[in-house]
Amino acid sequence: MKNLVKISSIIVLMIFSFYYTEKIALYAQNNTPLKKEIIVFKENNNISSLNATINGSEIVPGINGLTVDVEKSYNTMKTYNTFRESNIVYEEVKPSISLADYPEKTIVSGNSQKKAVTILISNKNINVNYFKELNVNYTYLNETKFCIVLDEDFCYFSKQKVKPTIILNNSNFIKYINDVKSGSIIYIDDDLDKIYIDVLIKHIKFYNLNILKLDTHLSESNHI
Repeated sequence: MKNLVKISSIIVLMIFSFYYTEKIALYAQNNTPLKKEIIVFKENNNISSLNATINGSEIVPGINGLTVDVEKSYNTMKTYNTFRESNIVYEEVKPSISLADYPEKTIVSGNSQKKAVTILISNKNINVNYFKELNVNYTYLNETKFCIVLDEDFCYFSKQKVKPTIILNNSNFIKYINDVKSGSIIYIDDDLDKIYIDVLIKHIKFYNLNILKLDTHLSESNHI
């Protein structure tokens, strides 16, 4: 019986020893200058998420927030024990109001904070080759399916309608060109004159906007 008690006591002591050794090691790690520097960086560099905005049946995507993953960041730096901002690892944080939660809503714009637009054309557009010559991103719009077609058989937003923010044609171009702004989803009529396409591209560049594929433009991801 005494031996059993003795063995039990030894086991309990070993368990507590392992527990406290782990706690001490964790405490020591969390109090290294490198770990402290990462924690301070996190406190000053987290980026808040932006909620999607809803107006009746329409929605504009939000943008994920970014928070510093302290442990992963520490693991990328501990070998050299030197803080490097380039080795900071971020984790994305979904907004509380997200596009993914409202698949029944119609997307009418990208988030303006992305400083970007999307150009939509149909596969019947006579200027497809001209867009290729200009090296401009564009996305095919399949109007019959109310979705974006990246190739003949693949439908990107097949569960969510995408309504162009603005439709440009030869008769309304002059009237609506100044309505093109960050977030715009621009549908270009099949026979829009090349001179108008040139003006559109110059307008977009003048406002320092990127031309993104629709899937990138509407994504709530916040890659840096």
